[in-house]
Formats: sequence, C-alpha cells, structure tokens
Amino acid sequence: MSDSAQRDSSLRAADTDRIQAAQLLTDAAAQGLLDLSEYESRLNKAYAAETYGELDRLSADLPVIANTRRGACKPAPSTVLLAILSGFQRRGRWNVPQKLTTFTFWGGGVIDLRYADFTSPEVNIRAYSIMGGQTILLPPEVNVTVDGSGVMGGFDHVEEHGSPGAPKIRIHGFALWGNVGIKRKNRRPHGPDDVS
Repeated sequence: MSDSAQRDSSLRAADTDRIQAAQLLTDAAAQGLLDLSEYESRLNKAYAAETYGELDRLSADLPVIANTRRGACKPAPSTVLLAILSGFQRRGRWNVPQKLTTFTFWGGGVIDLRYADFTSPEVNIRAYSIMGGQTILLPPEVNVTVDGSGVMGGFDHVEEHGSPGAPKIRIHGFALWGNVGIKRKNRRPHGPDDVS
C-alpha cells in the first residue's frame, strides 16, 4: 500500500494491497496490539476489501510502529525444501513464495502457513513424499485446491473454501509409501511458538 494521505480512498485496491494490509495486521498482532480474535476478524476484512479506504480503516487505530511497511509487495523467490533421510520445518513468521516444492524421502517435514506472510495472492505447492511424510498446516481463511494422490500412501484433501479474497493455495503432488497430510488448523492464542 502506498501512503494513505497520497491516495484516493475510493480507488479499488489490488491483491498486493490486500496482502500488504494483512502483513501490517500480522505485525500489529505480533506486537500485542491485537488479540487473536480481533486479528483474524480484521484479516478476513482485509482480504475482502475492495477499496483503499476499507484497507486504511483496518489499521487506522494502530500506532505508527504497526504501519511501517510501505512500498510494493514482491513475491518471495521460488523455494525447494528437501528431506532426504532428514527433515525440514517452516514455522512461525516467514515469507511464503509463489512457488514452493517439497520433497521427502525417508524423511519428514512441516509447512505451517498459519503465521506466515503471503507475498502473492496465489501460491502453488508441489508436495512429494516417498517413504516419508510431510504435513501442511493451513489457516482457516485461505482457499485451497488439492490435486494429489497416494499410492500405497495418503494424500489428504480439505475443505476448499475459506474467506472471500483470501490467498488461493493450490497443492499438487503424490505420496508413494508415504503421506502428505493437509490440515486446516486455527491459530493459537500463544502464537507460532505453540506447536500443539
């Protein structure tokens, strides 16, 4: 989002403006300025906002420190996470790339998107597990499409619909003698360090 003083509040907001508003709200929640229910309520409104004015109202009562991010929102670079006889984890606050590939072979991994910052309105995850397993944890508001299958293993499917305007996550892949677990999970009041 650009500075609200320099823009017409009736102009239509773009996907990148909504993503940046979501990041500002996450910053505020991380600083303890918003409790979990208020944060999630404002986050859903940010994703559904159509104008700059609607987005600006969501952070108008927050101190300047929560409104320090300005400028263009750029997608994070494509990322590959490998677990070959080992493991990987992405938890807490991290930038979700537009393209993410995960592969486990006799290993395991966890991708937790509940506290992450989305840098693109669409995210493509290619998840592969061979004699290994991985879990993808989704926040309640995202929209999801799953196109994966398991051969002598499992590839979970979840409810597709989240909040209008929220990021769309497409998960593709397969599991051979392994598992790709996909779960919608609520955020915890204690934040990303609470792994339960």
